[in-house]
Amino acid sequence: MKSAGLCLIRVLCANALIFSAALAVAQESDLPPGVIARQGDAVVSLQDIDAYAQKIPETDRVGFFDNPKRIESVIMNLLLQKQLAAEARRDKLDLDPAVQQQIQQSTDDTLARVAMDHYRKTLKLPDFDELAHEYYLTHKDEFVVHGAVDVKHVLVSIKERSEAEAKARVGEVEATARAHPEQFDALVEKYSDDPSKTDNHGLIEDAASGNMAPPFAQAADALKKPGDISPITKTEYGFHVLKLVARKPDTQRSFDEIHTALVEKLRSDYIVKQSDNHNSQLRGKPLDANPDLVASVRTRFLPAGGKLPSEQAAEINAAKLKKAAEDAKNAKSSQ
Repeated sequence: MKSAGLCLIRVLCANALIFSAALAVAQESDLPPGVIARQGDAVVSLQDIDAYAQKIPETDRVGFFDNPKRIESVIMNLLLQKQLAAEARRDKLDLDPAVQQQIQQSTDDTLARVAMDHYRKTLKLPDFDELAHEYYLTHKDEFVVHGAVDVKHVLVSIKERSEAEAKARVGEVEATARAHPEQFDALVEKYSDDPSKTDNHGLIEDAASGNMAPPFAQAADALKKPGDISPITKTEYGFHVLKLVARKPDTQRSFDEIHTALVEKLRSDYIVKQSDNHNSQLRGKPLDANPDLVASVRTRFLPAGGKLPSEQAAEINAAKLKKAAEDAKNAKSSQ
């Protein structure tokens, strides 16, 4: 039964409750131990799956294979790949020097990846618990949770009026708000173009968060006491005047709260830095290159009589500049 191995995979992944039935099907198969599927003369084994999995980050492998359709796709693609590779060997395509060079590059790609994985896994790591505690003590401000800032605002839009008109209108709002902050609600109703004011009456909660336009968030964060009025602030929506409604106090996160995440970050940063340093050392070795051959690569794949994209772009740009100069000359002569 040629499809029994693949059938077993589907059944096991789809529903563990019918494991015994799938096992009975598998026992009827003539597949050798460890072979998942066979198609023609091509076979896919668990070792093939393990090799394929090396291309997937270790942290993503469980999620990747937790999908029956994806497992089926991997197995079928591997079977197709093996059958095509067998055809290539049969036709002696693997003896072509260009193909052999590609095979060597593929081997080098794999070995380079394995070498870097080995380097990272064998790195001697420092005590990140101690480093995390030292980092926390010297960077406590990074672990402050800023209290929510709630404001009310008036938006004077520039969508249907000129910028000069908007500036004049928002100037009136700011002046009145500073002179009579208790009238801010009335200013919202009278002047604000924010369509949401019908529901929120100008109130924006957590206005200093990253969810807001940066200039708006910065203006909100600069307000310290309830009742404070902001300077006129411009965003893509227009001009704003803000009034601070409430500001919750900042809170300091404890070391215990951030310990696990900080240790993981320091470990990850350390491994990345050491890996980059290792690669830099390799890249920094004395280099000898043939300038003429390096330059020849640029046109190596250019068809006879063809032009490089950069040359085509230069010609188009030159033509545009020439036309612009001629248009300017004609316009001047017609005056």
